[in-house]
Amino acid sequence: MSVQFANKYHPDLSNIRDTIKIIKNQNGIVTFKGLLAIDELSLKQIDTLLGLQRLSENVKRAFADNYKKIYNFSIDSSDKQNIKAEFEAKFKITSEGIQDFIYSKGDESKPFTIVKYSANIGDKYEFTTAEGVKITRVVTHIHTTEDWELGFLMVKTTRVVEETPNDPLLKQITYIGNHKYGLVGIILETKDNKIFKITIMPWDVL
Repeated sequence: MSVQFANKYHPDLSNIRDTIKIIKNQNGIVTFKGLLAIDELSLKQIDTLLGLQRLSENVKRAFADNYKKIYNFSIDSSDKQNIKAEFEAKFKITSEGIQDFIYSKGDESKPFTIVKYSANIGDKYEFTTAEGVKITRVVTHIHTTEDWELGFLMVKTTRVVEETPNDPLLKQITYIGNHKYGLVGIILETKDNKIFKITIMPWDVL
């Protein structure tokens, strides 16, 4: 995984260490276990990139609790040189596309489509959470030429945008899918128009 801010590699973002492992694969449903680690100084610099340094610790803690509730991850900050976040997530990965079970809290009977490889621009995928919040993902781009850098490769992608009006920080999430390599990237756009581009290297998944 690599992360860019405003289309540039920032040294503190490069200090994020990640490990993602497949721990289960059954009937096309793949369970990933991930670990992200970073030192306290780099984390504070990322705080500044996000504009969070102006917020109180209570507000930032509330933000973190909100994301922990949605994405079901844990944080261990006992070692300030090795602050860790661990998570598990289920995805249904087939030759037709990708679905996730994040908003359903792992309920495999309630998949939410991230991307269909046969999609058309304007296609919508909708999901209503247990709390009654409706989430919509819309296909916005289907590139017929290589537009996404994946290591030494350039690949064609389909882009799906999820608006996040109830998110305290993010305005939208864009999922970048490729018919061969699956989910190859995510673009996060904050409410104050900061852009973070995450490239997911499929060969780095253990």
